[in-house]
Amino acid sequence: MKKALPYILLLVALVLSACASPTTEPPPSPEDVENSVNATLTAMSGAAPATEAPPPTEVPPPTEEPTEPPPPSPTPTATTSPIEGDPVDILGEPDGVDTFDTQTNWTLFDTECFRTEITDGMFVMTSKGLEGIICWELSWPEMEDFYVETMVFMPDECAANDRFGMLYRAPDNNRGYQYGLTCDGQYSLTLWDGEQTTVLVEPTASEAINVGLDAVNRLGVAAHGSNYLLYANGTFLAEVVDSTFTDTGKLGYFVRASTTNGFVVEYDNLAVWLLDDQFIPPTAPLPPTTGEVPPPDPGVPSVTSTTYVNVRSGPGTIYPVLFVAQPGATAEAVGISSDGAWYAITIPTSVIESGIGWVSADFVIPSGTEGLPVVPAPPPPPEIEPPPPQEGDATVTTIDAVNIRSGPNNQCQSYGVPPIGTTAPAIGVSADGGWYTIRIPTEFSADGIGWVNAVYVTANNTESLPVMESQVCP
Repeated sequence: MKKALPYILLLVALVLSACASPTTEPPPSPEDVENSVNATLTAMSGAAPATEAPPPTEVPPPTEEPTEPPPPSPTPTATTSPIEGDPVDILGEPDGVDTFDTQTNWTLFDTECFRTEITDGMFVMTSKGLEGIICWELSWPEMEDFYVETMVFMPDECAANDRFGMLYRAPDNNRGYQYGLTCDGQYSLTLWDGEQTTVLVEPTASEAINVGLDAVNRLGVAAHGSNYLLYANGTFLAEVVDSTFTDTGKLGYFVRASTTNGFVVEYDNLAVWLLDDQFIPPTAPLPPTTGEVPPPDPGVPSVTSTTYVNVRSGPGTIYPVLFVAQPGATAEAVGISSDGAWYAITIPTSVIESGIGWVSADFVIPSGTEGLPVVPAPPPPPEIEPPPPQEGDATVTTIDAVNIRSGPNNQCQSYGVPPIGTTAPAIGVSADGGWYTIRIPTEFSADGIGWVNAVYVTANNTESLPVMESQVCP
């Protein structure tokens, strides 16, 4: 039976339809979009990057009013057994879900490339066989960091390379990321920036993807800063770093026919988890930096985590993560931030000298915290700008606020924190592979070297880095 979860996101964006086509004219202005729903075609090549984009053509919106969909039918599930690291199990109930029992969040289109319908509790998207052209429809509120998942009912008849899936982080109706599947069970990730296509993940086969008649898949993607984690049926597939679109964007579905024959794909249960200060482990059910918080004495104010939640050195995401608390961990609460968005909790002094860490109020359940005092925020850590890397250098890119330390240990001195998304030259790695050495200005470290925890960076071209010796920290 289809799981009907409450739709509680408050803002519904205008629905937009767009296609990537060889003949196009400029998309509508923001003012036009505010006043009406537009269907536009925008230049794009097929799977390979385009070199030039011809001017766009406008396609009129549908002329017929969509009809009210009939009652939903039972929906099969994509998987039956638990998967280690499945974000759904880690994150709990979603912040919003569209079960497609109504078309409240969508305006249905019938263009030269595709047709959309909502029927029998499904979002049905029909490709009309416009070969090599990606077309999409956008809806839902604009979101920044999130995990989103939908059920995909594979087409009964389609060519092996016909592609379909979700478009996300779309800053307008002419750009965004496309994460999708092919009929033969391959996944891929592409970026359309309004002028050309960039392939971020080449089509890749996975045993996690169900294929064949009546096959159903749960397609999921986590977006956090410039980091994207791709999932199928709760199984982690790939991690990608791309900083083209890191701000808020729209969400929707796309189709791309590989031949002149069309196909029909059905979607259901589009669910969204908004991420603020949560940790999604990419390959395992427990984050590698999971830490313990001392249990509180009976009767004292406390908070209990509802998910894996970052424990930080201050009340804000500009402060580095000290460790990650597990779901159900209960800690003594000793204060609250001035804006009420963060709790100060007791943690071991071996982790931080003050014995105080901070957790986001969004991911804990408070108990007896009504009279907690406001605790002043500690000074933010110094900001460090590493020197830019040279072409071909090994590099690491920060995906969260991370301390640059004097050695590969959380007890080593912190020099400061680089801005999230900073790319630094990497010159070495610790013996256990858990830390990278990077170049930093000598004003922070006399030898111009610092250490960063590998959990909070993504590495590039680091396979041949030498193992670096380090000092022993207290």
